[in-house]
Amino acid sequence: MKYNLKKPALYIFLILFAVSFSITSCKKEEPIPPEPTVEEKARDELYNIMKDWYLWYDKMPDVNVKDYKGPQDLLEALRYKPLDKWSFVADKSVFESYFQAGEYLGFGYGYSYDENGHIYITFVFRDSPLYPDGVTRGWQITAIDDHTISPFEDIRPLMGDNQAGITKKLTFLKPDSTTVSYTVAKDTIKINAVLVSDTLHVGSDIVGHLVFQTFVQTANAELDSAFHFFQSAGVNDLIVDLRYNGGGSMDVAIKLASLIAGTGHNGDKFISLKHNDKRTAQDVDLTFTNDPYALSLNRVLFITSRGSASASEAVINGLKPYMTVSMVGDSTYGKPVGMHSWTYADYVFVPVSFRLVNASGQGDYYNGLPANDYAPDGLQYAFSDRREPRLHDAVEYIETGKFPNPEPGKKVTIMPVWKGVRAEIGAL
Repeated sequence: MKYNLKKPALYIFLILFAVSFSITSCKKEEPIPPEPTVEEKARDELYNIMKDWYLWYDKMPDVNVKDYKGPQDLLEALRYKPLDKWSFVADKSVFESYFQAGEYLGFGYGYSYDENGHIYITFVFRDSPLYPDGVTRGWQITAIDDHTISPFEDIRPLMGDNQAGITKKLTFLKPDSTTVSYTVAKDTIKINAVLVSDTLHVGSDIVGHLVFQTFVQTANAELDSAFHFFQSAGVNDLIVDLRYNGGGSMDVAIKLASLIAGTGHNGDKFISLKHNDKRTAQDVDLTFTNDPYALSLNRVLFITSRGSASASEAVINGLKPYMTVSMVGDSTYGKPVGMHSWTYADYVFVPVSFRLVNASGQGDYYNGLPANDYAPDGLQYAFSDRREPRLHDAVEYIETGKFPNPEPGKKVTIMPVWKGVRAEIGAL
């Protein structure tokens, strides 16, 4: 049956128009609320993610979201402070540059303090403007722009704004007691994650020696090259130096762990990701992969420090059920959790989202993974110099089967405290 809708529709329209006219004629118009800013929308989006994905969502305080201007302030208010030191909000371009492209804006060097508060260069990336001048590990930084550095002084504020072109004059005391100054500009630095890959002859053993600084995607090719070299050299023992490695991508952690574990463990559980009780469907077991350059080892030695964190700790903990794992230097930082990331506009939200547990169910190492041998960081020595205390103790263990300094208590290097993406980079 068909109906003629033309007249009723017109009739209804006229009534609605009349009502509308009557209302607007007699009543003052309500003000239209302002459109939320991008920052406010990002804040609200972060809140929804935190309620659903945050590992400690049930321990977040009750807050009025609108009391906070943007996502950074809100995250700080929601963070479960007894355990969470790591959740952060990042700039999208900075985040992607580091994790995907292996780049960051800076001068391209790491540093640390000795027990007297003197600041030493710990490593220099090959892309650093300091590299061509020969600046290297073991040089002491004594002044920045003619400002003499005091013991334990935080030099980060002295390094200028985070933008390309900022220039600084750095004065160094070299190991030969001479002083030299260089003026360099801040620029985009391409990270070489493998700082050293060489071999040490210890008795009849050929020992692979890898100094690995960060877990970024571009490190995969570097790891292939290093382990291909180890294979060709006939390496039958391995020292992996993670003392300055603050973490990074779990994909790269799987890569390194698989290269160490060997092809015999292909498909075995490496690490399990355990989410909150709302997100158990996302729990997943990460497994070792079959890598053509993997070594077949019964044991591995790690050089660690309180700066070894996150993915570094996951590699160490994930290998423990399958081989003898020893640690020389100091206990690790203590980050047995990981983060997913979400992008909104120009923000990246990176809240703690899961626990990391190995195949034996071991996790929750918030106080760090304990070392087997405690030795100070020999900041004055090159990584491969056997006088460097941590390398010395690792070599002695390979030679004798005993750790020379099994008890904690030695003075260890004091690492600068970083947060956010800088915690992963660990460099200026």
